[in-house]
Amino acid sequence: MERFLLGLSFILVCSIVTAGESQQFCGKEASPCITYGANIFSERCALCHGSDGHGEGILSMQMKNYPNTNLLEAKQGTDLAALTKVIRYGATMSGISAEMPPWGDELTATQLDSVAMFVELLHRKRDRALKLLRAEAKNIKPSIRIGRGIYQGRCSLCHGKGGEGDGKMARIIKNPPPFNLTKSRMPDAYLKEIIKKGGQAMARSERMPPWGTDLSEKEIDSVILYIKTLRQ
Repeated sequence: MERFLLGLSFILVCSIVTAGESQQFCGKEASPCITYGANIFSERCALCHGSDGHGEGILSMQMKNYPNTNLLEAKQGTDLAALTKVIRYGATMSGISAEMPPWGDELTATQLDSVAMFVELLHRKRDRALKLLRAEAKNIKPSIRIGRGIYQGRCSLCHGKGGEGDGKMARIIKNPPPFNLTKSRMPDAYLKEIIKKGGQAMARSERMPPWGTDLSEKEIDSVILYIKTLRQ
């Protein structure tokens, strides 16, 4: 129940997608469409399902024992009717994780159908769906909140929760150990390069992985914003 309430608290701070915006994506008739679904997915669903649907969202990466949210592993069917039902009713349905919020009271019928259409496309034509998500990601502004979630989910394992280089992997990674980010004074441009390309490409530790294919530009910018809050 705590995880479900926490999920709802994150959802409430997301921007509300209005019916008027549906006309921007779907035309004057405001019919359901895939591009509108991608927009809503980026705003509402990526927190748990990840920006690419692989399940590596801010919430799912931060919380222990969070259920698998990888949408490419179809568990509830891939047809529009089944997907719309799950999105509408969420955890109120039998067999659905308690962390899945019911969106029936939050989204309009057009919005529900549009998200279902997008998720169905993600199963059927993944490359096209990811292209739409990348286009939507460009409209998201970098923030410390987003950066904190990504950092705790991906970076703290080595660099530690407080950035002091004392993460769980620090006992294994030696010569050099994970860098103490509280001591970092590198400019944003350098941080962006090493996060994107990894340590080896920057003549640093080869244990530092390249995140350029996993994180969007805005996500990397968000991580940089958060890293700078750790500096002492």
